[in-house]
Amino acid sequence: MEWYKSYEQDLKEVFEEARRHILAWDSPFQGQALQYLEGFDITRREVPTNYICFLLPFWMEQASGQERGISRHLCLANIFGMMAFHLQDEAMDKPGAKLQTVLPLSALLEEEFLSLYAEIFPASTEFWLYYKRYLFQWAEAVSGENERDWFHENPIRLGHKASLVKLAGTGLLLQAGRKDRLQETEQAMDLTLVVLQMLDDWEDWEKDLKDGTYNSLVALARKKLDQPKPHMLTNEKMREALYTHGVLSRFSEQAALWEPEIRLIQAFVPELYAFYRFLLDNLQSGAAQIESEKKLLETGGLSYFLSKLEDKMG
Repeated sequence: MEWYKSYEQDLKEVFEEARRHILAWDSPFQGQALQYLEGFDITRREVPTNYICFLLPFWMEQASGQERGISRHLCLANIFGMMAFHLQDEAMDKPGAKLQTVLPLSALLEEEFLSLYAEIFPASTEFWLYYKRYLFQWAEAVSGENERDWFHENPIRLGHKASLVKLAGTGLLLQAGRKDRLQETEQAMDLTLVVLQMLDDWEDWEKDLKDGTYNSLVALARKKLDQPKPHMLTNEKMREALYTHGVLSRFSEQAALWEPEIRLIQAFVPELYAFYRFLLDNLQSGAAQIESEKKLLETGGLSYFLSKLEDKMG
């Protein structure tokens, strides 16, 4: 995980800067914002889904030639953007959310996010056209999430839930005059964000099944079991899909199919490619573990019991 370790000290300093920004607020939301910030601090606890949001500006240094100070500045902006849009996602996903608290806090965080970007990219630059485009992508992805099956209809839409993460990468290439590499870099960012969402869906499928929220792995299981959406998919049925029908293996195979497209930027943005491989390896490890457990079950319950006992004792 050199793509993280190389910038760990930078991240610690940027998160401290984010705390100073919030402490400067003359607002009753200051305490809530500080508490919320703690939950996103990847230097204090591992939050894999947030890595790319905070690290992408640093990963772009080789491609764009920008100074480390710019990377830190955009990382700081992304911290506020991540919090703002995560709050909006929560408000949409949880009917009981306290909107009178969530929406004002989200607005304050989003203002910090936009102000910090505006310090690097003036209003007259092409950057803001991409901002608008990515904002529309995010809006379409989150608003249609529970009505559409993005995994089967258009997988890229899964990654568009985090479309604004791409701003740093796109902006830095535009600023460096490297628009010639933008299309393939944008494609790599999109596909990496899809695989990130897929890994998140593998880790959260039980929670999402319980909450009734869209999950791409559950969507694949439904299709494999030929079970339409109006019918409730139980945990037992989901485990049948995982252990009998091998849906996680199929899931990881789909993520691996995008490797040639992402590999196009391996030399240009090597750490983005390395992050994709990290995500893919995690999916493939999960699939391999299920296949291993499946074989143990096939050889008899006693073998499976002894293997689990060895794991606990080891």
